[in-house]
Amino acid sequence: MPAADDAFVWFTHQPASTAWLKRELAARRPDLRFAFSRPGLTTFKVDAARADEPNASSFARAYGRSLGRATAVDEVLALVGDATILHVFERDPDVAADERDATVAGTRAAALDVALRAIGRFADRIEAQAGELVLDVIVAPAEQPDDGMFVGWHRHDPTRGPFPGGVPHVTIPAGAPSRAWAKIEEAIRWSGLVPRAGETAVELGSAPGGASLALLERGLNVHGVDPGAMDPHVIAYRGRGGNRFTHHARPAADVPRKNLPRTYQWLASDVNLAPMIALRYVERFVALAHGGLRGAFITLKLNDDGVFEALPRLAARIAKLGAAHVRYTQLPSHRSEIVAILDWRR
Repeated sequence: MPAADDAFVWFTHQPASTAWLKRELAARRPDLRFAFSRPGLTTFKVDAARADEPNASSFARAYGRSLGRATAVDEVLALVGDATILHVFERDPDVAADERDATVAGTRAAALDVALRAIGRFADRIEAQAGELVLDVIVAPAEQPDDGMFVGWHRHDPTRGPFPGGVPHVTIPAGAPSRAWAKIEEAIRWSGLVPRAGETAVELGSAPGGASLALLERGLNVHGVDPGAMDPHVIAYRGRGGNRFTHHARPAADVPRKNLPRTYQWLASDVNLAPMIALRYVERFVALAHGGLRGAFITLKLNDDGVFEALPRLAARIAKLGAAHVRYTQLPSHRSEIVAILDWRR
């Protein structure tokens, strides 16, 4: 994969976020010159010396260098180079991930993955490790006409999700009270920031309990803050290790410190409020953790262009929370929202 004076880079994202992605990149990476796009995939021309800079968009779930387009498996194999990990995935369709037909979604990518792996050139696993070279093969959603293969590559690092397309949609189990189950599971898998059984999480905006249930199933003790009603299954949950749910049925501003656990390692927020307001409560609960946090998953609702324009100011507030690393992305289960993932590990 030789360098040249110019290179092309690609970003995959939700089709509905294309305009926001372009506007954000125009502000943060004015050196990127638009090349071409398909729904859910946008490419840019750039000086080769800057082609491998970190992702500069809150809306991109995966990104890398472009190798071009292919129409047959043989053409893809000619572009493999030194890649050892294969990622084959479909672009996002223009419908919510959880509204796709589960019998169809992903089938085009799965069939192509089998065909490419048949040559025995790639590692059996799909999860990429730091430093590994990954071949990315991107195709249209299975519900749509086949428009060929877009081929790229990236060298894996901690700024990227380790799975094809960053992270696939996680199917919401039948017993989950809400879509929030998938949102936090996708955030954990995309970020690699994994809670440990026995730790404690506080969730702001917990009702009816989708994300709380996901954390309980991972063995955490969960304190949910929300005046709304919680699903009875969440209230009654008892894990094998004795972990359980505690409901603080009041607004986040009104929860006394004495009612919270002495320390907690995780904070989640999916409050149905404008981000400027929601961050006030996040700031309070970060302070109440007294330095014990390992990570946080903060959903930011993007209801209009005004909130989009405020993203730099929101990011400045989030940066002041003291995390060692902060990343943003828009996950498959998100609609008009992104997630800020805060990591206090040094």
